Amino acid sequence: MKSLLATVWGGVKATVKVIQGFGTAMLGLFAIIALIALWTASRNQQAAPNVPKGAVMVLWPNGAIVEQAEMADPFEAVFARFNDKRPETGIHDLLDAVRRAKTDDRIAAMALFTDTMWSARPSHLHTLAGAIQDFRESGKKVYAISTSYSQTDFLLAAQADKIFLNPAGNVFLTGYGQYNPYFKSLLDKLGVSVNVFRVGTYKSAVEPFTRDDMSEDAREANRGYLETLWRLYGDAVGAPRGMTAAQITQGINDAPALLREAGGDMAQMALNKGLVDAIATRADWRQELMDTYGTSPDGNTFNQIHWQAYLQATDPGTSGGNTIAVITAQGEIIAGEGPVTVTAAETLIRYIREARTAEDVSAIVLRVDSPGGSGFASELIRQELATAQADGIPVVASFGPLAASGGYWISATADEIWSAPSTITGSIGIFAIVPTFENTLDKVGIHTDGVGTTAFAGALDTSRPLSDRVKDVVQQSIDAGYRDFLELVARGRGLSVDEVNAIAQGRVWSGIKAQEIGLVDHLGGLDEAVAAAARLAGVETYETVFYREQPDPFDAFLADLFSSFTMTAPVSGGPLETGYGLIGTLDATAIPPSATLKSLYDLQADAEQILRLNDPHGRYFLCLECAVR
Repeated sequence: MKSLLATVWGGVKATVKVIQGFGTAMLGLFAIIALIALWTASRNQQAAPNVPKGAVMVLWPNGAIVEQAEMADPFEAVFARFNDKRPETGIHDLLDAVRRAKTDDRIAAMALFTDTMWSARPSHLHTLAGAIQDFRESGKKVYAISTSYSQTDFLLAAQADKIFLNPAGNVFLTGYGQYNPYFKSLLDKLGVSVNVFRVGTYKSAVEPFTRDDMSEDAREANRGYLETLWRLYGDAVGAPRGMTAAQITQGINDAPALLREAGGDMAQMALNKGLVDAIATRADWRQELMDTYGTSPDGNTFNQIHWQAYLQATDPGTSGGNTIAVITAQGEIIAGEGPVTVTAAETLIRYIREARTAEDVSAIVLRVDSPGGSGFASELIRQELATAQADGIPVVASFGPLAASGGYWISATADEIWSAPSTITGSIGIFAIVPTFENTLDKVGIHTDGVGTTAFAGALDTSRPLSDRVKDVVQQSIDAGYRDFLELVARGRGLSVDEVNAIAQGRVWSGIKAQEIGLVDHLGGLDEAVAAAARLAGVETYETVFYREQPDPFDAFLADLFSSFTMTAPVSGGPLETGYGLIGTLDATAIPPSATLKSLYDLQADAEQILRLNDPHGRYFLCLECAVR
């Protein structure tokens, strides 16, 4: 017995020593990493990157262009190529860089590189395209230097003075579409009973669960806003290329014949159609830019600076005084706290409360890019904005790419609503879906039975069918929610309930049409909305401040260390052969996304959107059909 105990005790002590040794080793490794990082930072420390005189600013969006990019984990940023997280670029950072460069005498031109750009929605694209066109009209040249151009990329590239296309590349335009998967037959085979409660002729978010195809009402509504968006795209692309929107559309429809004329060569077809100006390899356009703007210090490429390094070099800092608080509602509206990728009610309420109680905040701009979500969370956010208005703080809503359903609800009672022409908005309606699985379980021999003290005991047990009483209660709740929505919009926009009902019914509108029918007050972007907020507040000088998540102090410390390390590290290879720029180092290793990878991420995003919904009452103001691809 003693021998056994001694053996066990010896094993325990050995295990403890192994754990202690592992912990000590890890602590020592971390200390070594920290010392190396500190040493590197001390060697590479510099106030800001240098902007070379006569430089070309390289505008290189990486990943998806979004309203507000999620703050990256410093380790994830350094090892970006080894994780599967989709990179993001904030639209307002891109706009700041372009606008500053326009009036900076040190910047002679711009080079647009979109090979690693994943996606961007119409409103963001048009806003950035407008800024690029404004840069060009200042007399500075713009060059598009990508290998290929998707439909998204090309809206930006079309604004350039000269568009280069690689001999192995193409310009792939397809038009806008709205195609959804429908599951009714699958659900029938599985025996799932889908109980749908909705109000609104055009509230088609529930159709995938109740039909195998798109209804005629949904076709009418979707076709209406898609045709408006496509016309805006055709005008934005065609005008700088000397074409009409109709010619752009005709070129897409005639693609088989045009490709045959080009001998099957996609690049030659794009050149023949006038979509690009030159077919050139990377070495060709690099040499042309070197000849025109000089070379980098190492002589390997043209005189340049990456746009993010340029932003850091030209950071104006803060000036104090009056501020206009910009609070972003991005992504699905959910209850509780959450990151910037979702409109988490408690997070947004905290920002609004901070802004309305701050002495220097003169007005609030709610920047919306949301398809809606939880009805309960939407109302909590709107109530907090109404409290700010009651305190005498003007609230202006600014619509980005998407402000539909719950995204419109939170904005409905703002003092003014501004929308981009290509914003997708409206979808004033409400629905609930309650699936039950009694028939599915019956197929495998499982049944539910029991007793309750009232008619509603176990009423929402999904192994049982919904009773008529439960269905009646849920539908009455949905009807009341729709009436609340109509009355809210009527009060906020100065319309009658009947007038709102005529343009509601769950229908989706473009920003242009929404302004015509009274759902928005003015057409314009964030800058115009901020100016309107300042006007309402009676201030002439002000600073715009974005409220957003703040980094953990330790994460910020690590980010600074890694930034110091990458600031002067030259890029080996890469299309630009660049040695400039903090983030340019990481971008040069980015892998262009394939169409398959983009589709998989879209599917993942759609699934995550559904899984994040957490309304405590099961009522949703949500536009599931508002994605334009």
